[in-house]
Amino acid sequence: MIFSTHCRRASKRENRNVDLPLAWHFIRHFVRNPASVGAIAPSSPRLARAMLRDLALAEGDNILELGPGTGSFTREIKRCLPESASYLGIECESKFVELLDRKFPDMNFVMGRAENAFELCQDAGCSTPRAIISGLPFASLCDLTRSAIVESIKRLMGPGAVFRTFQYAHAYNLPGSAQFRESMQAAFGEHNRRELVVMNLPPAFVLTWSK
Repeated sequence: MIFSTHCRRASKRENRNVDLPLAWHFIRHFVRNPASVGAIAPSSPRLARAMLRDLALAEGDNILELGPGTGSFTREIKRCLPESASYLGIECESKFVELLDRKFPDMNFVMGRAENAFELCQDAGCSTPRAIISGLPFASLCDLTRSAIVESIKRLMGPGAVFRTFQYAHAYNLPGSAQFRESMQAAFGEHNRRELVVMNLPPAFVLTWSK
């Protein structure tokens, strides 16, 4: 089920396509560990807005973010998060966790892997998430890791929950991307794919599954 939402207007600073210090920080980590970072640049504000569009949280709901990275989607989540809603971000790169803690001191981040998201949510005292937002590079993950993450998502998704991720246009038909979609379809049915977000490097599709 997709909900509508109203977020506060982004500032001119937030609407810029490139934050050069963050981009350089991101590139350095991509070069060191391309399998876990999976992209050469942070996601754009356009893609972040597309990821949160029509996805509202009610008071007291919980949102989970898998792989927040440098916080491109986190900033948009914060803008759309009701005051009484809770948030947990799970990030495997320690330097990104430190950066996220500095940028969003009022939000909750833990260092860990998405395969263990169910246990990490329990340890953090989080309720079943109403929405899961993912920035994970499924196309570049190995089969075992990708399967383990799908199993974790299945354990986390309750009735009415929504899972949303993106896939780059150039990687959409790669085996890893297709296998991820097939696994999610087996668990939750056909996905909803929105139009291509061209104002992103690289351009990307937004995909949604609902339970």
